[in-house]
Formats: sequence, C-alpha cells, structure tokens
Amino acid sequence: MQLNSMKQQDTVAVRLRPVAYVYVAINLAVVALLVSTVSPTLATAPAHATGSQEMASLR
Repeated sequence: MQLNSMKQQDTVAVRLRPVAYVYVAINLAVVALLVSTVSPTLATAPAHATGSQEMASLR
C-alpha cells in the first residue's frame, strides 16, 4: 500500500516541477525589472520641492 502512495507522490512531483520552474523564472524576471528601475544616484532636491515644481509646470 505504501509503495503505491510513493508512486503517486512521485507522479505529482514530476507534473509540478515545470510549474515550479516557471514560477521561479517569473520571480527572477520581476526582480530583474525592479532592480533595473532603481537609480544608482540619489535625488538632490527634496521630494516635496520637486513635486511642486512639476505641478507648477503642468499648470
């Protein structure tokens, strides 16, 4: 009885392995995208001053 149970678990593991690989690949792509959007330099002006200048230029 236990041999059959192990065989079923192996079958499920084999079927889920590609799903796990796709999940990991998608997560790595998201991390790469997020890391690529980070600026290596910090903003020199305070955020509130920059925001008010942008709003003033839009008006």
